[in-house]
Amino acid sequence: MQRLIIAVGAVLLLAGVIGLLAPVSISDGNGHSIGCGSAVATDLSAARSANNNSVASVPILNQVVPHTDYVAQCQSSVSSRRMWSIPVAVLGIIAIGGTLLMGRQGARSGA
Repeated sequence: MQRLIIAVGAVLLLAGVIGLLAPVSISDGNGHSIGCGSAVATDLSAARSANNNSVASVPILNQVVPHTDYVAQCQSSVSSRRMWSIPVAVLGIIAIGGTLLMGRQGARSGA
């Protein structure tokens, strides 16, 4: 049973770490993606550049052009990634650590 819990904990930890390190990106609506960095290190430079290059930054008389805030979308995507990947990694650490500690305590009391 301990091996199963350690294996599940290792899978959770691995999934959480991969989630933290994998690149986060958003779509610009034209089939291109805008990189946002990762959940560990956010890089909003591409999103800022996309905001500056969008049609919404060009003034057009008597027309309202909807403005997409790519920086806000990047921040939201990175935040969402952090919201699930950090707890998954922590659950993996708790499962592995708890099982190893319980195994050591059982070995001490059984000796």
